[in-house]
Amino acid sequence: MFSVGDSSGDLYASFLIQKLKLLKGEWYVSGVGGALMASAGASLWGFTPPFGAFGFAASFKVGPYHWVLYRKMRRTLQSHPPDLFIPVDFGTFNRPLVCMLRQLGKKVFYFVPPSFFGESAARVRRLVGPSVIFSPIYWWQKEILQRAGAQMVEFGHPLVDILRPVLGVSQLDARHRLKLPTDRMIVGLFPGSRRTTVSDHALVLFQSAETVARYCPVHFALALPHGWRREWIDSFIPPSFDARSLSVHIGTSHLVLRASDLAICAAGTVTLEAAYLGVPSLAFFRTNLANRLQVHWLRWRGLSLERLGPFALPNRILGRIVMPELVAWSATEESLTDWFLRLIGDRDQREKMKRDLEKIRETMGEPGVFDRIGQFLVQWVASE
Repeated sequence: MFSVGDSSGDLYASFLIQKLKLLKGEWYVSGVGGALMASAGASLWGFTPPFGAFGFAASFKVGPYHWVLYRKMRRTLQSHPPDLFIPVDFGTFNRPLVCMLRQLGKKVFYFVPPSFFGESAARVRRLVGPSVIFSPIYWWQKEILQRAGAQMVEFGHPLVDILRPVLGVSQLDARHRLKLPTDRMIVGLFPGSRRTTVSDHALVLFQSAETVARYCPVHFALALPHGWRREWIDSFIPPSFDARSLSVHIGTSHLVLRASDLAICAAGTVTLEAAYLGVPSLAFFRTNLANRLQVHWLRWRGLSLERLGPFALPNRILGRIVMPELVAWSATEESLTDWFLRLIGDRDQREKMKRDLEKIRETMGEPGVFDRIGQFLVQWVASE
């Protein structure tokens, strides 16, 4: 049984499901997740990725939906526990389920644990038990899991297997496949995967893009993940954008990255995808008023926003700012427009960023990640 809450988790889980189905075709896979998991053969009774949340305000909006799913998941795990439970990130939802199964002695493989950034080892230790194995993909996850005394097995980052085929697609071929123009710069826009996050980002992103379009002959390729519907974004797109200046692409984000000369990315997994594919990018994350109040509350509790940075995954992995990032108060229309124009106009800066981002691939492990995970899980489930 899988429990997945966002689009990147849906992507990772779908590849793992395909591998498990290949190795053990008789295994029955179910749980909550997204469209990619369903297409890989999972029987889903909850659809989660577009309805994820960041911060108290967004959580309040989608909370009732997730609460119903959580109660169903908890009852199912108690009455008919699976041979293997595989949570993927989605910490608020999955942590209490892992704690429950740990107490019952049921096998849990935490594939891509939460970031645990800013947490104490004592809090993480509540998830630790002899039947729980974690598979960290970032150094900061490994560091705190070691302090908490957790069982860990490292396999490498799943994006290595997912993105390697995309590296073989040329920029020109990607543009042809997506029906993008070949006579102008392509700027990929990646506003996020959750509806609440896209809602927070869309206005300032499109306002900046609209300003840039007045000065530069560029085409904007807006990319959204599998499971999205066109009508969820249409109301945000300014009428000034026609088909020649803006196109919308759902479920083809990796191709959009490959086709792009520059990407503007919500701070999340897409920043790491852009880095791996060598696309110069700007990371941004804008929060609404309620989430800004939450930041003030966290600061009052002794946890400052600055201590949690850098926020873009490539910067966090490398320990320095390689990909420019605008977060919270700094993610304004003016600052975003300024960076837009700066990166569009400075080819040397884009080339330097591409060279710096090449180091990311070295940190992500060797190919064959899903082969190694699949073989491990088949043997572990068969063991006593």
